[in-house]
Parts: sequence; structure tokens; C-alpha cells
Amino acid sequence: MALVTYPYHFVQRFDEIRTGGPNDFLRFKLLYSFTSPKTHQVYWVWVEVYKHDFYAIKFHLKSHRDSPKKYSIMTGLGEPRPVVNTCVNIMLEIAAMNERASFGFIGEHSGNETTENTKRFRFYRRLMLTYFKKGEFRHLEDKTKSFYMLMRQKALDEDPDLIIKLEQGFSAMYDYFD
Repeated sequence: MALVTYPYHFVQRFDEIRTGGPNDFLRFKLLYSFTSPKTHQVYWVWVEVYKHDFYAIKFHLKSHRDSPKKYSIMTGLGEPRPVVNTCVNIMLEIAAMNERASFGFIGEHSGNETTENTKRFRFYRRLMLTYFKKGEFRHLEDKTKSFYMLMRQKALDEDPDLIIKLEQGFSAMYDYFD
């Protein structure tokens, strides 16, 4: 099944300053960029790389980069599928390069939603189930937080405590996961 995506490119790696404690959980960030041929808007895709080969995917319009709500703003541009498919394609590229790579994301809520089982979460979930095979990945979700994890089965087989380690790392870094 071919993904309808926009051409993207890798921009830069941003190394995190290591200060000890929970900050060591986030190792570095990767920035990708693409321009929509439909709207001519530039999107940024952030891939946060955590310990244990875990990659968190985030994206927003470049023009929203300074907004504290950049991940929850509804653009109204009418192109969610190719934009999210482009993010999925980046994930598939990373998965092909790193056989231990696992992924996660939060389906941010829009202004009139709670954080539970958001519209974005449901949309992203459908795409993950389509493009990431259940034999290779274990699909885990927390609908109360609209949090989705694609855990590489190979990594789970090698480390049965991997999910617990990731939960502890995220809880130490972010209040959202308490």
C-alpha cells in the first residue's frame, strides 16, 4: 500500500545538554522539513530520540514554531492525510535503519476536547495499524492520555522490562505522564 506523502528532507540534529537525572532520558532531536505542494506551507517534523531506541514524533507548521500550542493548532488547510503520511514515512525510514526502533506520539487535543481519546489520536491510530505490522510491532495505547506506542517486538523480546523503563523515563521528564 503506497503512502501519499510530500517530499521531505533531514535538516539537522540537535544534541541535548546532558545534566544527569531525568534529562539524560532524551538523547537528541532530529528535525525534518517539508513543503506542501498544495498549500505551499512549510512543516517541521521533530523526532525526539530517547534512551532504549524510542522515537517520539511531533509536527507543526513552521509558522507556528513560537506558539506554545503549536502541536494542537488546527491548521484548517485540508491536508491532514498527506501531512501525517509524511510523518509515517519518516518513521518507516527510521525503522528500516534501526531494527530496535520503537515509536510514540500523543494525539493532541483541540480547543474543545479533553486529553482523552482525541480526534487526532483516533486518526493517527488508524494509520499506525495500517502501516506498522502487528507481528513486528506491539501496538499499545493509553486512551485517557491519547498516547500511542509502537513497540518493536524484537526490542521487547530482548528486554521484557522495556515498557516499564520507558514509562519511568517519561514520568520523570513530563508531568503529563503522572
